[in-house]
Amino acid sequence: MKGGKMLAMKVWLIRIEGWFLGISILAATFVLFINIVLRYFFSANTTWAEELIRYMMIWITFIGCSVCFGRGLHVGIDFFLEYMSEKWKKIIGYFVNFVSIILMLFLIYYGTELVLFSMNSGQITPSLRIKMYWVYLCIPLGATLSLIHLVMNLFDNRRKPESIEELQV
Repeated sequence: MKGGKMLAMKVWLIRIEGWFLGISILAATFVLFINIVLRYFFSANTTWAEELIRYMMIWITFIGCSVCFGRGLHVGIDFFLEYMSEKWKKIIGYFVNFVSIILMLFLIYYGTELVLFSMNSGQITPSLRIKMYWVYLCIPLGATLSLIHLVMNLFDNRRKPESIEELQV
């Protein structure tokens, strides 16, 4: 029962992250399209659009990293694992997961420090005039979501899904 709740929570979290990523990519594409039309047909360039797209891509990257951890899609070196026993594959999997957890803890800590520093400094973006800590907030948030997925993966006793569709329970 416990494993079923964990799987349901994992699917729920991946769906929310997926919706965020889908909407963000569509919005960035729309803003980019409008900016291109304005630039080439009306000779009107908007500096805010380029800045907005840049910040959206940063958010997409950090939240996308979390989705990849959740679905087990990060790049791995399968070539060497093919020649190892199941026991060593499991040991290496736990080691990689453990190192990734440590990396996420560092990102959460230093990302939070960056957000707090930016809040205290009052730094704003050049064109959009928004507080810079909103941009930096994606670092600890994405790392926290990644950490949640990594911990779930570590304690999930079920087999790994063989395809992304299996996570769409």
